[in-house]
Amino acid sequence: MQPITVAMVEIDQDQHVALEKFLPQNETHVALITDIQSNYKNIERRLVSRDTVTAIDNAIARIKRLNPRILLVNANKPTDEYCDLLFTLRQQCPDTQAILIINEAVEENYLLKTLASGARGFITDSFDSLNFSKVIRAIDRGEAWISRQMIKKIMHYIVFASQYDSSEGDFDSSR
Repeated sequence: MQPITVAMVEIDQDQHVALEKFLPQNETHVALITDIQSNYKNIERRLVSRDTVTAIDNAIARIKRLNPRILLVNANKPTDEYCDLLFTLRQQCPDTQAILIINEAVEENYLLKTLASGARGFITDSFDSLNFSKVIRAIDRGEAWISRQMIKKIMHYIVFASQYDSSEGDFDSSR
């Protein structure tokens, strides 16, 4: 089985998320590549920071260079920058799927906004490493990783929107 490449991006975070806590030491199906300092033994680290561009442009340039299949986004601080990053990522790196790493205090409306911007799901910063491989494989297969409560909200929005525009009722299942 070919390893799934996973990278991580942080924009102006006060609290760094340690990548090591997500991966068991014997994980062979995930190849972690990152610009962030780490003690994990199987990480390929590439660090090139450019001060002449915005944080989002710098992150996109690094993501393009690393070319991961999955991107972990440390989004503990809800800011519009993450939605901008996700939207730009969707446009410029369509083969890279983003997962947000959040804390329990992040509001649902912000999560809905990030999902609409292109995130494929989210995990909490207290997520255990045993299930992390499941998440990575699910996202790699094109699945979403969101809570049942979030699915309920999304369905509410879909039904609400369809009441006002029934012509959109024929959904394209190829996406």
